[in-house]
Amino acid sequence: MELIVPSIPIEQPPVHAVKDNELTVAIASLSIGGAERIVLDWAARIYPKWRVHLVVVKDRDTEWPVPDFVRVTRLANTRILEQLEELGQEIAAKPIPVVTCHLFKKAWRDALIRGGARVVTVLHNAKNGWEEGVASLEGSMNVIAVSGACKNDLNQAGWQGPVSVIRHIPPRWKFAADARERYRREWNIPADALVIGMVGAVKPQKNYCRALAILKMFLEKRDAYLVIVGGPVNMAVGREEWTRVVDEVYRLDIRHRVAMPGFIAGATACTPAFDVMLNTSNFEGLSIATLEVLVNGMPMVASKVGGQGEIGCEGLILLPAEAGEDEWVDALLSALNKKFTEPSWAKFPSHRLWSLAGIARPVPKTGKVLFVGANLNSGGAQRSLVNLAKRLHGKMPLEVAITTRSTTEHFTRELRNAGITVELSSGQWDPFFHAEALTEKVCAEGFDTVCFWNLDARVKLLLVKALGFTDVRFIDVSPGGYAFLEMDAVKEFAELIAFSIDDYHRRLDKMVLKWGGTSPKGCTEKTVVIKNGVPKPHRIKTDYTIRDAPRVVVSGRIAPSKFVVEIIRAMRLVREKIPDAQLHIFGAAEPEHAAYAEEVSRETRDELDTQTFFHGSCFDVAEKLSGFDAYVVLGLHQGCPNALLEALAVGMPSVANDDGGTREQVENGVTGLLVPDCDPKHLVEALIRILSDRVLAKKLGEAGRAHIEETFSMKRMVRAYEALFREEVAMTPEHDKDRQTTFVDCSAEGLAQSMA
Repeated sequence: MELIVPSIPIEQPPVHAVKDNELTVAIASLSIGGAERIVLDWAARIYPKWRVHLVVVKDRDTEWPVPDFVRVTRLANTRILEQLEELGQEIAAKPIPVVTCHLFKKAWRDALIRGGARVVTVLHNAKNGWEEGVASLEGSMNVIAVSGACKNDLNQAGWQGPVSVIRHIPPRWKFAADARERYRREWNIPADALVIGMVGAVKPQKNYCRALAILKMFLEKRDAYLVIVGGPVNMAVGREEWTRVVDEVYRLDIRHRVAMPGFIAGATACTPAFDVMLNTSNFEGLSIATLEVLVNGMPMVASKVGGQGEIGCEGLILLPAEAGEDEWVDALLSALNKKFTEPSWAKFPSHRLWSLAGIARPVPKTGKVLFVGANLNSGGAQRSLVNLAKRLHGKMPLEVAITTRSTTEHFTRELRNAGITVELSSGQWDPFFHAEALTEKVCAEGFDTVCFWNLDARVKLLLVKALGFTDVRFIDVSPGGYAFLEMDAVKEFAELIAFSIDDYHRRLDKMVLKWGGTSPKGCTEKTVVIKNGVPKPHRIKTDYTIRDAPRVVVSGRIAPSKFVVEIIRAMRLVREKIPDAQLHIFGAAEPEHAAYAEEVSRETRDELDTQTFFHGSCFDVAEKLSGFDAYVVLGLHQGCPNALLEALAVGMPSVANDDGGTREQVENGVTGLLVPDCDPKHLVEALIRILSDRVLAKKLGEAGRAHIEETFSMKRMVRAYEALFREEVAMTPEHDKDRQTTFVDCSAEGLAQSMA
C-alpha cells in the first residue's frame, strides 16, 4: 500500500475570476517626488496582473515618465471639479468603484465622491507638511498613512476615522556598469573624489541650507563634494528656495564643491556616483529616497523625523533635529566605513498593499458567509468544515474558498454535490495573490462574514488589514496551539505590512476555540468555545470479546505530529504480551511528509501485512471501526481531534495522549484511557489493559459513545455556529458553560511555558 497520497491529476475547484482588473488612482501631478514615485512604481510592478487607470490633475514642467501600459486621464488644469465629478461617475460604474487619492485636495476628493466613487485618501506627510487639517478627511472611505509616525500625527490631531499604514519599499535597481564614472564626469567631479549625495525636490522642508553648513564643516576635515539631485517643482513652487540655496552656496564659498544638476528622471540611477547619502529634512512622511539608498546598498545619514527609521538597517544613521553640524560630520565620516548586507526587508513586496487598498470597499449586510481554508485535503479540520458547511447550507448563504490545491477531490465533490460553491482563490501560491482575490470576492459578492478555517497566518493578516475599516465580520476558528505558533512565526511579515498580531486580534470579531484551552490575551472578550461535532455512525460497536489476535486501529494523516512511528514501536512491545496483536492504519501522508512516510515504512518492513496493515486514505473510516478492538490517537497541540470523536462515537475503547482538546473527549478511566505523553512505554500499558480486559473495554466504549452523543453531537455544533454567524452568541448560554478558557501569552515562549 502506497503511504503517500498519490500525485495524480485530480479535479480542482475553479480559480476565482476577477471581473475587471483595472484599479484607479488619482494624483495631483507627476512632479518628481516621492509620492509620485510610489504610484508609478506600484503601477509598473503589478502589471499585468492589475492594470492602472491614472488620473492626473495638473501638468508640470518636469514630470516622471509614465509606462505605456498605464491608462492616463489628464485634466489639464481646466474644469477640474466638473471633470472629477464626471470621473467619479465613471469610477462608480466600474466593478471596482474605488479610487486611491495621493496629494489630493479635499475639494477634488469631494467631487469624486459626488460622482459616486469610493475614495481612499493617502497621507504622505507628517503634520508639519499638511495643507489641510484632519477635518478635510471626512468623507473618505479609508485613510492610508505612509508611516506609523503619520498615523500617530493623525490620531493626535483628533482623527477618529479608519487609518492604516503602508510603508512602500522601492525595488532594487540594476545600475549601468559605467554609472559612477559617467555621472561624475557630467558633474565635473574627479573620479577619485568623495561624494555626498542628496535626492529630492528643492523646497523648504528638505532643509538643503543645513546640508550646506554641514558640508562646510566637513571640508575642514576632509575634501568632498555635495551633489543635490533635484530642483524646484516649477516656477511657482520651489523657485524661491532654489535661489536661497544657491545664494547660501556662494555665501559659504563652497561653489566649487557643490553640484546642483536639477531633476534627473530615475535619479536612483545616480546612486553609484555617491559614497554616502545625506537627508536633512525638517519633516518627512517616509522618505522613498532614503529607502532606495538602503535597498541599493548605500549608507545614509538622515534626520530622525517622521517615519525615518521605521524601516531601517545598519546602513542608516539617524540624528535628532537638535544635533549640531559637528555631529553630522562625525556621522558622515562613520557612514563611509559602513559595510552592510542587503536588508532583510529589501525584497518584501509591500507595494502589493496598495492593490489591496484599491480593491477593498464596504460590504452591505447580507448574511452571506465565506469559509476560507488552506485546502480540502484528507484531514480532521477539513472533515469538520465539510460536515458543518453541508448542514448550514440552506439555512444561510455560504461558500468555501481555499488557497492551495488539494491532494484529494473527495471533499470538494462532497460539497459540490450538496450544492455548495467551492473556489480556489488563486492558481499560484502567494499570500498577496490570495488576499487580493479574496478581498475582491468578499466585496464584489457581498460576504459580510468571513470565517477562517485553518488558514495561512499571512493571508489572515492581509485580509483583515485590507478590510479592517469595513463592517465585515472576521471569525477565526482556531484549533489552538498550532494556529498560535503559526501566527507567532509571521511576526516579521506582520511588521512589514504594518499590521501587528495584536492589531489582528483587536480587529477580530470572534475567536472560536475548539476546546477550553489557550487564547490570545487580546481576544479575551471575543473568544467562544465550539467543540467539533460528529454525525451518529451507522455501525456501533457492540462486541467487546477478547480475541487471540486483537486489532488496534489508527486513522488520520501520516505525519510527524501524529506519532505513527511511536505507535508502531509500542505495538512491538504489546506483542511481547499478546503475540498476535495487529496494527491497522487508515490514512496516508501528504507529499510534504514523504520523508516521514519513508521512516514509517522502514519501521514496518519486517511486519508488513502480517502484523501491521496499511489501508490508505479512507473517507468513511467511522463505518469500519466497529470490527476493531482498540483505537489510538496521539498528537501535539491538539485542538478537538475529529478522528478521536469518530472512534468514540462508534463505541471504540480508545487511548489518547493528554494534550489539548483530547482531555475533554477522554476522561481517563471513564470514557477512555489517557497517557501522559507519546512515549511508547506508556501507550503499551494502556493498550494491554484494553486488549486484556473485556469488562473495561466495554465500559470505556459505551461511556465514550454516550459522552460524544451528549457533548459532541453534530446538531449541537451546527446550532452553535448558526448562532455565531447570525450574531446570536450572547443568546446561546449552552456555549458559555464550555468556556473554561485560560488566557495566556500565545507567543512560542508563552505556549511552551503553558504546556510544560
